[in-house]
Amino acid sequence: MSQKRTYDYGDLVNSQDDNEIRQYLLPAGVYSGFALGVDASADLTVGPGVGLLPDGIAWQEDTLFVPATFTPPGAATDYTVVATHIDRLITSGTAVEYAIQAGLTATVANGVVLGWIYHPGGGVALAATMLVNALDRRAYDHVFTETRPLELRAPLPRTYSDTAAMGANIVFSGQQASDLLFDLVHFVNYQRVAKLVGPAGNETLVQHIQFFAGEYRPRSFDFFVDIPGGASIVVELRDTDLNTVTLTSGTPITTTVGWETKRVVVDRTDGVFASGSPYELRLTHTVDVTQEIKLAHVFANFYPYPL
Repeated sequence: MSQKRTYDYGDLVNSQDDNEIRQYLLPAGVYSGFALGVDASADLTVGPGVGLLPDGIAWQEDTLFVPATFTPPGAATDYTVVATHIDRLITSGTAVEYAIQAGLTATVANGVVLGWIYHPGGGVALAATMLVNALDRRAYDHVFTETRPLELRAPLPRTYSDTAAMGANIVFSGQQASDLLFDLVHFVNYQRVAKLVGPAGNETLVQHIQFFAGEYRPRSFDFFVDIPGGASIVVELRDTDLNTVTLTSGTPITTTVGWETKRVVVDRTDGVFASGSPYELRLTHTVDVTQEIKLAHVFANFYPYPL
């Protein structure tokens, strides 16, 4: 086993030592600037900035530039704006290159993400409202744990179930921890909404799941559910002003093949999410005779990070 100390007394430090210190002690990414924008020709611009690459090399741009000509797509398409670099042992090294890649990603090989483009399609010109900048990596600016998914497991903390107004023949298990059910195969606790007997016809149970807005708005919600057939969950989202927020896909949640994860996507431009104020998911469970809905947990995924 060997030991290496950098910047020890009398060290003759080279550029590789310097790069290794940043590479192993600091996260790669944008540290300041690199703001995405749109120029007069409706092309994407990237502003001046400072960042750190995965190989430990810091780089800086001091002027506004256009990384690539942007061609508006016909269909709704998401893009990731990236900066990449491959270090070579040549004088002055190699240039950082910029690209617009189709699809959403939080990481890129040999580089960092500068931001994302959410284009609605239809060939419309690029606009500033379609752009999202990557948050910078300076720890004092952001609490990174807030960008991680918030997991709510049944019996779903901060949940109110309107049992007084639910269908007369509905059986609801899981409102309290003491009446949760357990799936031995998938090893999950879950709640169950079922209609075991009674006349034909749909009956409902409404649940309200409360969140408090932090620094980021919700981008989507993932539900781990088992719905054998016919039953459904209609998902609504109410913002901090209690207005309904547009959900672009995923609701209602219907028949699954055993346990599945179902995603409901939120329109990123709709709704008000004031930091520190409550907002809610509203779930309307609908079951007919012999039907049931099992719900194990809900994940909330936050904007602006892609999933």
